[in-house]
Amino acid sequence: GMTALFSLAFAAPTLTPVARGVERLTDIQFQQDTMVVAQQDGTLSWIDEAGKPHVWKKLEVIDGGERGLLGVAFDPAYEKNGRLVLSWTEKIDGQLTSKIGVWLTKPGSKPGSAPLHPSTLLLSVEQPYGNHNGGGVQFGPDGMLYVGLGDGGSADDPQRTALDLSSRLGKILRIDPMRSGEQPFTVPDDNPFVGVDGADPTVWSFGLRNPWRFTFDDATGDLWIADVGQNEFEEVNHVTADAGAGAGVNFGWSAFEGFERFNTDQPETVAGIPHTPPRFVYRHSDGRCSVSGGEVSRGDLVPDLQGWYVFGDYCTGEIWGLDTTAPADAPRAVSLGRLDGLVAVEDGPFGDLYAVSNAGTIARFSPV
Repeated sequence: GMTALFSLAFAAPTLTPVARGVERLTDIQFQQDTMVVAQQDGTLSWIDEAGKPHVWKKLEVIDGGERGLLGVAFDPAYEKNGRLVLSWTEKIDGQLTSKIGVWLTKPGSKPGSAPLHPSTLLLSVEQPYGNHNGGGVQFGPDGMLYVGLGDGGSADDPQRTALDLSSRLGKILRIDPMRSGEQPFTVPDDNPFVGVDGADPTVWSFGLRNPWRFTFDDATGDLWIADVGQNEFEEVNHVTADAGAGAGVNFGWSAFEGFERFNTDQPETVAGIPHTPPRFVYRHSDGRCSVSGGEVSRGDLVPDLQGWYVFGDYCTGEIWGLDTTAPADAPRAVSLGRLDGLVAVEDGPFGDLYAVSNAGTIARFSPV
């Protein structure tokens, strides 16, 4: 079961549905109080006050399994520049490919109120298999764009990509999404592997299996990654802002799964960088199979959850809070509720939290 599962010292919040029947959700983001949702079939929609979706754009995607339209992130200067970033998968000449691109709408317009057009294809990463494509995109507190990519899929990291610094698979990448000469993006000078022989300069963190959802804590700038496990363990990784928020961190896959050695041909230390163990691990038991991250709660709606990392499991729909003040060697996780098909926990404009189900429901955490 869980490493440690405690009962709450406070009343668990209620999950209040704010939208239902929005098919095959993968991600939600807010902009100017408008909820924008990504659907796996390539539809980007906005949700009206009655909880009904309206199509903003339909992308051509390869859809199914862990593929499709997977992530959306609004440029921090969206109101001025109308820029947002989308993450999706396509098949090109039979080759499955992860795409990250900038899309443009009318600056200053509410999401959904003006047409959305493709602008710049930032990244195109070939995926050897149809699972573990990652897909998370986030603008960090530094204004840079962070991109989560899985290890390429199948099982057991067959191509040994995750600890290979020359590969973009099994990584979180960091780029400045502004053009640089002929290049569609700029590599930030302070990326950890700039100028390192044989390393891809876009790499920020490595040793990840499928960092489907990661987040920066709005209050601290800390990086939290929910990394989907193999057969046995799901893990939550955490790096404080003081420790570089993940810069150059080796999260260990596939030398490790959770705290355990996994592929023994893979080194514990890469490029002189030792393995950073997870902050929290849970086992595949009672039907649990795949971690869905995750936000640190910073809103006032459920004051007792202030500072807790809220995440869950896709297969069981269980949602937990991880007490971020408890030490890693004595973790404290509490049960907060359940939403079948949980794919993400995201925060809204006032720091309130929303649980997102691939089965079509978006629910807000509310006081009892």
